[in-house]
Amino acid sequence: MPFSVKYKMTRFFFLTILCVVIATLPFSWSAEAADVTPFKECATIVNSANQQVMGVIKTESFMFRGKLIRHEKNFNLQDGETVAVCSTGPFFPGYKVELTIRTIMPLFTCHTRLSGNIYLRSKWDNENKVTLLYADCK
Repeated sequence: MPFSVKYKMTRFFFLTILCVVIATLPFSWSAEAADVTPFKECATIVNSANQQVMGVIKTESFMFRGKLIRHEKNFNLQDGETVAVCSTGPFFPGYKVELTIRTIMPLFTCHTRLSGNIYLRSKWDNENKVTLLYADCK
């Protein structure tokens, strides 16, 4: 076999292998891999705000069948009520999830660990004459 044919075959073989390797890489190169655990991370959300509180817990987003999605758990708690929340991820850095207290629009958002109790609280803002809702995020 002439040298140029061997060179072309070697080059073709190398490019074919390179294409296979690139095709098996994760779908989105710009997104970092989020933390996932084989066991559930759990917390109890406790409403100690002296009023009804609605909100949502969300995981980090991830690709599923070509779509960017997140796991979500809505909650609607009367004063003194609790709800258990568990997840295996994907988590934000530090094994955290996003907690949002909302009405029609978000009022408070933080990233928190799912461990122990997460207390929803309220405080009176004298300057603006409104009640502020927040959570003790970890």
